[in-house]
Amino acid sequence: MNPARQTLHILILAAVLCVGWTVVVRSLPRAELAETNYEANRLRIERWLLDPPASNVIVGTSISGRLQPSFFEGTALASMANLGLDGGNPETGLALVLARPTPPALVFLEVHRLRMPPGDNDQQMLDLIRGLGLKVSRQIPLTRADQRPSTALYAWLKRHRPEGGGAEPRTNVAEAEAAVVAEDPQWSERIGRLVKSVEARGTRVILLQLPVGRENPMDPEATNFGTEASGRLGLRLMDLYRLSVQSGEKVAYTDGLHLTTRSASRLARQLADDFDRSSR
Repeated sequence: MNPARQTLHILILAAVLCVGWTVVVRSLPRAELAETNYEANRLRIERWLLDPPASNVIVGTSISGRLQPSFFEGTALASMANLGLDGGNPETGLALVLARPTPPALVFLEVHRLRMPPGDNDQQMLDLIRGLGLKVSRQIPLTRADQRPSTALYAWLKRHRPEGGGAEPRTNVAEAEAAVVAEDPQWSERIGRLVKSVEARGTRVILLQLPVGRENPMDPEATNFGTEASGRLGLRLMDLYRLSVQSGEKVAYTDGLHLTTRSASRLARQLADDFDRSSR
């Protein structure tokens, strides 16, 4: 076979496979998890910027990243997006909120790592939204992170894996966040400016404190960083760690820090229910 004919056959086969995969992936539940930190973050960012605008969004780190949008279906917070970024800083999520032309009604801002300055991972995420890749994904949905065969397979395996307390597959998430150790003494001024910019567009910002395993305060009723952040920023705090202790709800973790799927699902429902009751 001459090279020109061989190239043509390869292109035809590639086109057939792409069309076939487009049909198959549409019949599968949308992936909400990915096999690497970068692809997981890319998936969340693309969904935030390219999907029809969600009314509510969780902004934070990989801790809040466990509260998948599907967990809120059928609740008062059903239209939920997630910008809980693996190895990321809540400041980056706020910047992404401002990057979308249509502002959300509600932002739940996770307090975990709020005092830390952004790192290299955060710059990588900001570069993503300015780069060619996002423009291509906007025009060709098949190139999006949640359309990748490896991501679809990973999400399917995670969905069908028995719940347990084994090691988190993406163990470098905790390492990436733990590597950012130096607190920024000007954190409240920095975050406060972003919060005011978000609020200026008509969005309400609520602080969110989640259980964080080994980093949980010894006394859930004592004043903690969430309380301090609430006072400094002038924002309401929803402390799901304190509420889970008060209700006797057992919280489980995959690696001593990140919530298991079952615990994350229950806390998502608790967040929606508590918000609904307090808004009446």
